[in-house]
Amino acid sequence: MSSEPWNTGRLLEIDHAHVVHPNYPFGKSAEVVLVRGEGIRLFDSEGKSYIDGRSQLNCANLGYGHPRLIEAMKAQLDELQYASIFYQFTHPQVVSAAERIIASAPAGLKHILFTSGGSEAVESALTIARLYWSRVGRAQKTKVLSRYDGYHGATSEASAATGMAMGGFDGMINRPGHVHAPAVNYFRSGRGMQPEEYGRFAAQQLVEIIQAEGPETIAAFIGEPIVGAGGHVPPPPGYWSAVREICDRYDILLILDEVMTGFHRTGPRFASEHWSVAPDILVVGKGINGSYAPCGATIFSETIGHALEGAKLTGFTHTGHPLAMAAVNATLDALELDGIPENVADMSGILMNRLEKEFLPLPRVGAAEGMGLMVTLQLVADKQSQQPLGDEVVQKEVVAGALRRGLIVRARNGRIALCPPLIVSEAEIHEILDILHPLVKNLD
Repeated sequence: MSSEPWNTGRLLEIDHAHVVHPNYPFGKSAEVVLVRGEGIRLFDSEGKSYIDGRSQLNCANLGYGHPRLIEAMKAQLDELQYASIFYQFTHPQVVSAAERIIASAPAGLKHILFTSGGSEAVESALTIARLYWSRVGRAQKTKVLSRYDGYHGATSEASAATGMAMGGFDGMINRPGHVHAPAVNYFRSGRGMQPEEYGRFAAQQLVEIIQAEGPETIAAFIGEPIVGAGGHVPPPPGYWSAVREICDRYDILLILDEVMTGFHRTGPRFASEHWSVAPDILVVGKGINGSYAPCGATIFSETIGHALEGAKLTGFTHTGHPLAMAAVNATLDALELDGIPENVADMSGILMNRLEKEFLPLPRVGAAEGMGLMVTLQLVADKQSQQPLGDEVVQKEVVAGALRRGLIVRARNGRIALCPPLIVSEAEIHEILDILHPLVKNLD
């Protein structure tokens, strides 16, 4: 396919005729043809540049054109383009990636099943959890407990665990075998309580549901350390430590979905490190290789591994794909050698400082919160009621307005997500906020 000059109109015409765009009204035409990326910027077929203020889907963590990843993937294409790791086969890239990820994973995790993305990794995690209980003689433990406003993927069981209407209908939320706890959102539900008090309250809600369902029927609790697609909502203090204790008390596996938060998005390698919480199963994706190739992984404990000895676990055609694994290893090199965690800490401080000083006093801003470079701005109808500003207004006035000015952001539940690639510079942070500020200010 030829490169420039691009025939934008023709591309959009063919796209409209054939391409289905996820999370976008079916039948509605696409509007922007992206043709190139560099650093934290994307360029369209008309030559306009956009700052990627959301890392696409919280996944382009190392931006575009990163030399370490490009070189590693090109070299891999010259050596081994595809190799299945089904049966007795393996290859050096998958061995190296597995060893390095396990070395930095939370305590007790030892085994890793690579997938083509986060949804498959969640699907695998739920299968492994149920299989574990079956193999230790407790086959009645099959239910999966999750939370409303949580997002866990687009495949069958992952959609059922997701606590919001996705894919055009909400029927998956009510599937048998899945139970949902109330969303954990201090801004929305914690009025009149101190943050620590709300953390205890939210954990107790979990206990009440476990007791009502019967702990002997529940296989696992799955949750995002920081709610992602549901609005980038950080947990209240003490919540995750309490959840870990509750899961231990009732013999329930804890699955942490770090598809969005993993690999330094919130600062440390995994968000669970903020609270020194080790899950039984960890799910990762997106930032595992900056999304330079489709990849995810399900990582589980040695205890689970002992119970699964001799079992034949399912996998996927692209499990451990050499090109994806080369990108994983190059990403780990970048994270470990290029000062990425330090940059996240520095840029997060600059971002939050301006949000608190310049945005929080605005009439339509109720809160600025987050961790690392997973930050959100809560827009409200008015400060007194703290009622979230309607998504239709936010999408039209802020998200669409930002796009016209060359900034890509996303929003849900009145919350603007700010999650640029982890390589973002101080000047680029200021550029993002300089675009956003008048849009939010003019909402009044």
